[in-house]
Amino acid sequence: MSTLVLVRSGCYQDSARLMQVSRELAAVPGVSEAVAMMGTETNRRLLADAGFPEAELERATPLDMIVALRAESPGALEAVQASLDRLLAGRGATATADGTAAAWRPGTIAEALETHPGANLVTVAVPGPYAAFAAHRALDAGRSVFLFSDNVSLADEVVLKRRAVGLGLLVMGPDCGTAILSGVGLGFANRVERGPVGIVGASGTGIQELSCLLDRRGIGISHAIGTGSRDLSAEVDGAMTQAGLTLLAHDPKTACVLLVAKHPDPGVARRLHGVLARLGKPVAVRYLGEPARGVVDGVLYAGSLDEAAEAAAKWGGAGPAPAEAAATGQEEGGGTGQGPGEVRIVGLFGGGSLAAEARCVLAAHGVETVVPAEKLSVLSPLPPGNLVVDTGDDAYTVGRPHPMVDQTVRCELIRAAGADLTVRVLLLDLVLGDGAHPDPAPELVRCVVGARAARAGRPLAVVVSVCGSGRDPQGTRRQEEVLRHAGIHVESSATLAAAEAARLLSPVRVEVAR
Repeated sequence: MSTLVLVRSGCYQDSARLMQVSRELAAVPGVSEAVAMMGTETNRRLLADAGFPEAELERATPLDMIVALRAESPGALEAVQASLDRLLAGRGATATADGTAAAWRPGTIAEALETHPGANLVTVAVPGPYAAFAAHRALDAGRSVFLFSDNVSLADEVVLKRRAVGLGLLVMGPDCGTAILSGVGLGFANRVERGPVGIVGASGTGIQELSCLLDRRGIGISHAIGTGSRDLSAEVDGAMTQAGLTLLAHDPKTACVLLVAKHPDPGVARRLHGVLARLGKPVAVRYLGEPARGVVDGVLYAGSLDEAAEAAAKWGGAGPAPAEAAATGQEEGGGTGQGPGEVRIVGLFGGGSLAAEARCVLAAHGVETVVPAEKLSVLSPLPPGNLVVDTGDDAYTVGRPHPMVDQTVRCELIRAAGADLTVRVLLLDLVLGDGAHPDPAPELVRCVVGARAARAGRPLAVVVSVCGSGRDPQGTRRQEEVLRHAGIHVESSATLAAAEAARLLSPVRVEVAR
């Protein structure tokens, strides 16, 4: 195996572009690993820990791009360098894609706003140590902020959001993956129509799931305001959640509101309940992983994203929900003939919110799951029990793009789970939309086919929830058909997929009990 570290001086790229570069270089024949990162101290340390030469990493500064590569041969490394040159052509300040001179590009927020004085929002996707500074410059200029960057300190987040509240602006983030404002998607977002439902979410894939479920019901989104995952912590106190709710309450095009979040601080949730009860519009809340509470003071506390979306669809004017059509291919089912305690479910998710939903649904069907305390490795046996794993967690994305962009890590784990004959059901998600993998289903199918082939005839049921809209660039229907053709059971939500996975496991338990 050949290793190479490239440092491109002064070649700043934002997080989304770095993920794209990593994905495209990893697809070059003979390349086993390709990682593009900015040269911050944290990133250099992560790459060194991943086995790349520390001496070669040390010369990079936070404004330099590092491309770390592993390939089967020196020839493959030469090919990937040529691919990198083509990818970066036109991305600097002096050239376009066809090699001709490019127009001047602003180098600061102030220069950008001079060029685009009508812009009312600034997207920040710089390395974490510099993100708060950039966000403050945007607030100085009276603009709201979509803060895609992660690794921003909690203290900086509190200061930014308190300042934004005082200025009547939004700071969506840090680590805000999704928003839809006036029909424009930011970060990872699905292409949905405008409509009467407003969403506030401290959960990126939670927002995506809600917007896609509503899209399937023919109901559009007015705005979806992301807040970042820590907004409902005790320290941040729901600052942007409340600001977003207030904006939607005063928006004449928003008829009803959905709130989705993970693990809210109990005190913050109680305070926000008062805000929700006085909102003046129908509102449903989904706190992921928590049981349903029904209607409290006019606020619906739903037991699933599906329940929350269906309530909003009805408020938005949708008719009765259609009966669920059979969504199966020729999925493998039936008993395995294995002994008691030797059959189980493994869930491998790209969306952390969808993983939380799946755990809640599985528990309701009598399938208790655990989240492994340690990162799963293809070199070690799977830990015991029914497992649900968020492969988008930081432990799995060190030196790699998010699994919604690059499925390499999850594919490796699918193959490892398939080789374990105690695994009876694989539960997966597939999140589509702008920013996500351009054609994920065929790659996923290849992994599943390989996993099944290694089982010496022992069946492996696979259930996939597809989060996608009718307008997403990957083609949601085509992605679903590719999966079904491979004998994979397809559902339209993580809730339905988890319920089906529990059903597929139950005949085995009944057979063993006999």
